[in-house]
Amino acid sequence: MVFCLEIENTEYEKPVTITSRGMITIPAVLRKRLDLNDGDKVVIIEDEGTLRIIPLISEEKLRAQSCSADEMIHMLEKSRAEELELESK
Repeated sequence: MVFCLEIENTEYEKPVTITSRGMITIPAVLRKRLDLNDGDKVVIIEDEGTLRIIPLISEEKLRAQSCSADEMIHMLEKSRAEELELESK
């Protein structure tokens, strides 16, 4: 049985082999697309007979992707203004 991973609406399918120790190798193209590097952590979830491999984001990557408090306040103020505008219509 072969499972497909969907990434950005594109399917990538490549059979992998489970070793005697239960290990698999994530294909390089997927590691590159998902920015997975040596030592990164993933969680494997069984979902109705399908295995899902979900990357865990490190604190450093999470901080780099986060916005500052000022940016967050600006986004909240913009969202509030948009809501008020929609309510007034």
